[in-house]
Amino acid sequence: MAFDYVPLGEAMLTLTAVYVFFVIFVAGILQTVTGFGFALAAAPLLACAINAKEVVVIVLIIGILMKGFIVYKTWGEGDFARIMPLFAASLLGALPGAYVLSVIDESTLKIVIGITLIAATIAMSANVKFSTAHHWLGKLAAGLLSGLLGATTSLSGPPVVLYMMNEGTDKVTMRADLTRYFILGNTATVIMIYLMGGVVAQSIGIYALVSIPAIVLSWWLGERLFRAVNAVRFRYIALAVISVSALITLGSGLWPLVHKASL
Repeated sequence: MAFDYVPLGEAMLTLTAVYVFFVIFVAGILQTVTGFGFALAAAPLLACAINAKEVVVIVLIIGILMKGFIVYKTWGEGDFARIMPLFAASLLGALPGAYVLSVIDESTLKIVIGITLIAATIAMSANVKFSTAHHWLGKLAAGLLSGLLGATTSLSGPPVVLYMMNEGTDKVTMRADLTRYFILGNTATVIMIYLMGGVVAQSIGIYALVSIPAIVLSWWLGERLFRAVNAVRFRYIALAVISVSALITLGSGLWPLVHKASL
């Protein structure tokens, strides 16, 4: 019996592509049901198998595709004009963030992602509330921080989600507006990263193509879960999964430093 030889590099790429498919499928369900959480779930899990800098770009690009489906589904529920102040502020934060991504090393980036995820999970679990006398100031702060985190880690969601939760935005409007904000923010951030000489790799395109069927399936299933599942319970389960993946990412970033120090 004859066996075709498969180069190790190609085999690893295939296994990684399968892993990417399942990660995007799970993260896509979370995004469809809640309106946020795609990057929160996908970034730390993908960072376990892919270069952290590539993960940032992959999550941003796939996020654009994912949110395109949801914008279509929620066409009459959201308002682009309502999120434009947040988006404008995020552009100011994304500029320095794109530069940081081009110079930061992978281990440090993983540590930043892990810490950001843990802080965001704690804040969301505790339903943290902020009081401000000026709504525009809250929007400015949320947008700036969102843009900075989006360009450096792909995790632009937590500041904006916390802001909308703080404003008491209802579930349907929040999902629709968040989707519109993310699709604009992701597109602008990818362009900035590219112009500043950020990550460009052939594998990013491969993973994006692999993710398309995962996006379609997660959108189809997520829409059904959105109507059937208790949103509060689902959110806490999702936050628990995100917490575990955040700890894994943080550990993988700290390990090279600990190992180097022990030598």
